[in-house]
Amino acid sequence: MPSKDYYKILGVEKSASDSEIKTAYRNMAKKYHPDLNPNNPEAAEKFKECNEAYEILSDKDKRARYDRGEMDFDGNFGGFNPFGGGGFSGGGGFEDIFDIFSSFMGGGSGRRENVAQAGSDITYKLNLTFLEACKGCTKEISFSRMEKCHKCKGSGAKDDKSSKVCDKCHGTGRVQYVKNTIFGQSVSVGQCNTCGGTGRIVTEKCKECKGSGLENKKKVITVTIPAGVENGQVLTLRNEGNASKFANGINGNVLIVVAVEPSKILRRENLDLFVEVPVSYSLAVRGGEIEVPTLNGKYIHKIPEGTKNNEVFRLRGMGIKNRRGASGDLYVQVVIEVPRAVSKQEKEAILEFERKMSMKNYPNQQKYNEEISKLYN
Repeated sequence: MPSKDYYKILGVEKSASDSEIKTAYRNMAKKYHPDLNPNNPEAAEKFKECNEAYEILSDKDKRARYDRGEMDFDGNFGGFNPFGGGGFSGGGGFEDIFDIFSSFMGGGSGRRENVAQAGSDITYKLNLTFLEACKGCTKEISFSRMEKCHKCKGSGAKDDKSSKVCDKCHGTGRVQYVKNTIFGQSVSVGQCNTCGGTGRIVTEKCKECKGSGLENKKKVITVTIPAGVENGQVLTLRNEGNASKFANGINGNVLIVVAVEPSKILRRENLDLFVEVPVSYSLAVRGGEIEVPTLNGKYIHKIPEGTKNNEVFRLRGMGIKNRRGASGDLYVQVVIEVPRAVSKQEKEAILEFERKMSMKNYPNQQKYNEEISKLYN
C-alpha cells in the first residue's frame, strides 16, 4: 500500500465524490498557499502535498490504481508517471488545479498560454474586532500597487517610435518550442523569451518607469465586510491588485486575509453565539433580571426562580445574521457563583437559612440519598 494517505491530506473519506475532493482541495490550497502564509515555512510543504493528492485523486484511473495499492512512492510511482506521461492535458489533473487557482489567484493560470498574463495578487491583512466580524462593517484599506505608467501607458517605451515588433514571435508574444524526449519529439507553444510575451521590443526606455511599463502607486479602497466572516477567511477584491505588464492583461486581485480579535465573553460557532453569565445564589433562588451582551447592545433577560447552575436559555434569532438571510441563536448559560470572603456573621445567617429548608427544597439531594440507600440495602 502507498505510504502517503492522500485522503487524509485533503481531509476527506475514501468514499468521497469528485466534487467533494475538488471542494476539499480548494479549501486546503487556499489555507496553505505560500503567499497567504509568508511566516509559515510548513505551509509550502503542505501546499505541495495538497497538489500531489489532488493530482492523483481527481483522476479516475490514477485514483483506482492508488486505491489498489499499485503506486510506489520510492520515486517511480509503481512504474508509471502519475502526471500523465504526455503533459498536463489528462482528465482531472493539473488542468483542474490551475482552473481552481484562477478563482483566487491572479485571475488566471500560467498554463492558459493563449491568454495575457494577469498582474500579481496583493495580500492584505485586515484586523477586525469580534463585533465587526459578526455584524459586518465597512472598512477603508490602503496599500501600494503597481499601475500602468502614466507616461508611456504601460508600453515601457519613450514614445511610439521607441519600440518595434519582436522578430522572434512577430508580435504574437507566443513561439513554438520543440523538445526531444525518450517518447519522441514534442511541440508546445509558450511565451516568447525574447520579448517576454509582449510582442514588442523596446528600443528606447521610458524615463519615468525605466522600461518596466509600471509605477508604484498608493491605492485607497472602501470595502464592505459581510456579516459572519471568520478568522483566517480570505475575501477577494477582483482586479484590484497589481497591473499586468501586458497591454491587454487584467489586474491581479487583492486577497484580504481576515484576522478577528476574539471576545472575552462571547463565543461563536457558525452563526450561533454563546455566553456564560455569572449570577448570585440568591438571584438564582429568587429569579430576576440578568444583563446579556448581544451584537446590538445589552439585553435584559428574566430567569425564573429556582434556576439551576449551568442552565441554558436559548434566545432565538439573536445570533449572527448573514447576507443570505440565515440567522443564528444566542445561548445564555447561567453559572451560579459561590460568594468568597464570607464573614462569620454571614456564615451563621446562611446556616440559619439552611436549617429552615427541608428535602422538598432539594429534590436532587433527596433523590441522591434515596439511591444511596437502595445501593446498600
